Amino acid sequence: MINYKNHKENIMHLMQTLRHLHLEITRIGRQINSDYCVQFLFELAVHFTVVTSNVYYLYCVFSGHITVNNEKVIAMAVWGSIYLLKIILINWLCTSASIEAYKTSEILQSFEGSIIDNDMKEEIHQFTQQIVLNSLNFSACGFFSIDNSLTGKFCTTVTTYVVILIQMNTIVT
Repeated sequence: MINYKNHKENIMHLMQTLRHLHLEITRIGRQINSDYCVQFLFELAVHFTVVTSNVYYLYCVFSGHITVNNEKVIAMAVWGSIYLLKIILINWLCTSASIEAYKTSEILQSFEGSIIDNDMKEEIHQFTQQIVLNSLNFSACGFFSIDNSLTGKFCTTVTTYVVILIQMNTIVT
């Protein structure tokens, strides 16, 4: 019985420590989002402009409206790809962090039904409530969420603008 009590106290202490760590990591994630949201918003605007102009420029080259050397075409394709890759990477990282923070709640809920002790159930319940009420989501100054759906929206918007530019038939020389 004494061994069970010591073991229970160790587990309770571990749960409280994990709950505190999770809260601090979530707080740090929110602080990082707060510190860099304006920078990301402007960076996204720059990336959008660069990717859109590069795609349109490449369209003009491949459709025969503009003739340039191969090195310039390769450079434009590489730079457009780099800027697009940065957007994809940032979105993936933010999505992964949010998902991992939420997975903790699912793991805790899987333990909740198998625990008989009321104190442990209450601790798990409190931890789960903390995660639900303090979810980790990233945004660009509240304008839009930074997650994997932003990658699709970004590419769709670039495509829409390129189609509009093609329809307007404004050739850059």
